Amino acid sequence: MEVKTAEELNVSVRTIARYVVVASLLTAGLLVPLFVFDAYAQVINTLLLMLLLGLVGRTLVSSMLAFRHVNPVSDVADEDLPTVSVLIPAYNEEPVLQGTIDACKRLDYPREKLEVVICYERASTDGTAEIAERAAAESDLFKAVERDEPGGGKAKATNYALRYVTGDVIASIDADHQFRPDAVRRAVSWFVSDEDIWCVKGRCYGRNPTDSLLALHATVERHIAEKADLFAREVMNGFTVFGGGQAFFRAEVFTELGDFDEEVLVEDIDMSSKIHSAGKELQVDPQVITYEENPATLSAWWSQRSRWARGWMQVAVRYLPTLPWQPTVSLRKRLDAVYTFSYAIVPAFFILALPMNVLSHLTQIKTATFVPDAWVLWTLISIAPVIVSYLIFFQDWRDGERHHPLEYLAAFTLWFYLVFQTIVFAAAFIDEFVLDSPSVYVTTSRTG
Repeated sequence: MEVKTAEELNVSVRTIARYVVVASLLTAGLLVPLFVFDAYAQVINTLLLMLLLGLVGRTLVSSMLAFRHVNPVSDVADEDLPTVSVLIPAYNEEPVLQGTIDACKRLDYPREKLEVVICYERASTDGTAEIAERAAAESDLFKAVERDEPGGGKAKATNYALRYVTGDVIASIDADHQFRPDAVRRAVSWFVSDEDIWCVKGRCYGRNPTDSLLALHATVERHIAEKADLFAREVMNGFTVFGGGQAFFRAEVFTELGDFDEEVLVEDIDMSSKIHSAGKELQVDPQVITYEENPATLSAWWSQRSRWARGWMQVAVRYLPTLPWQPTVSLRKRLDAVYTFSYAIVPAFFILALPMNVLSHLTQIKTATFVPDAWVLWTLISIAPVIVSYLIFFQDWRDGERHHPLEYLAAFTLWFYLVFQTIVFAAAFIDEFVLDSPSVYVTTSRTG
C-alpha cells in the first residue's frame, strides 16, 4: 500500500478544507432565503423533485427500451472485412495488461487484418513495459510503442499512438478491458453496413464486483449506464456518446475531425459531440462487449469519478451554446443533447441543497412540494434503482451474461452510493466554476 508523506497529507488536508469552506459558502447562499421567503423551501424541494424525476424517469424508460436488440449486417465474409488496429494506451497497468493481451489473442478476426498496438508510458514504474515488449517479441500480432513525452492522460497517449496504427478501423480500449471474442467482428460489421457510421460504442461490462463494496456498487451503476442509458439513446435515435473504455472508429474520423482534444478531461464525450456535429452517426451496440475493472479503493474511485464529472462539465459548457443549433444534427438529437449536458451540472446542487432539508425539519419551515400526492413520486424515485437493476439483470440473463449474487443485493443499497457520488459532482463543480483549479489528468491507482 502506498504511504503518503507528511507534505502530501498536508496538501490533502488543505484541499479538503478548501472544498468545505467553498461548499459551506455556497450552501449558506442557498439557505439565506429560507428566512426571508416563506415558500422558498417548497420551491426548492419542488424543483429538486422535478429534476430527480426527470433523471429517474428517463432511466426507467431506458431500461425498458434496452430489451430491444439491434443487429449489424450479418455474415460478413473475411475478405470483405476491413483491417483493424486495436490501440491500448498503458501506464502502470501490470496487474491487468496481460489479461487484455490474452483476450486479444482470442479474437475471432482474420489475423492478417488485425494488429494490436500497445502504447506504454516510459514513466511507468511497474512491469508494464516488459509485458508490452514481451507480447511484441512473441507474436507479430502485437506492436509495442514507448511514449516518452511530457504530459499525461488518455488523450495524449492515444494521439501519440495514432501515429503507429495502420488499420482502416481503429479500436481504442483501456488496458483493463478484455474483449469478448466476437467483439471486434461485430463492431466492424456496423461499418460495413452503413457508411455514415463513424463510431461504434459497445458495452463495458464490470467483472470485479467482489473486490470491495465500492467496486460492487460501481459495477451495478455502470451496468445501468452502459445497458440502459447509453443504449436507449440508440433505440430512441437520440444523442449517442461513447465512453473512453472502448470504442471503434473509421480511420477518417481523425483525418476529418482531428485528434482527441487534450485540454478536456473527457476527450471521448468531446469527440462524440464532434461526430454528431459533422452529421455522422455514432452507433451503440451493447452486444459488443469488453469486460472492465471498476475502481476498488476510495482514492482510485474518487480520481476516476471526479475526472469524469468535471470533464462532463467542461464539455457541457463548450457544446450547450452551439450543438443545439447545428443544422446537421436532427432535432431529437439536439434536444437530447441539451438534456444530457444539463444533467452534467445539475447533480452538484443536490448535495448543496441537502442541508436546507435538514434545517427545515428542525424548524417550522414548510418543506412540502407544490405537487399533489408527491409521496407517490418520491416512492417511485426511491425504488427506481432496484427496478432498473433487475430489468438489466433479466436482460443479461436472457442474453447469456451473468451477474454475481452480490450485485442483486447491491441494487437495494445503490441509492446510498448515488447520494455519496453527488459529493464528487459538488467538488468537481467547485473546481471548475468557483476555484478554476488547473485541469490535470490524474490516473486511477490500481494499488490503492
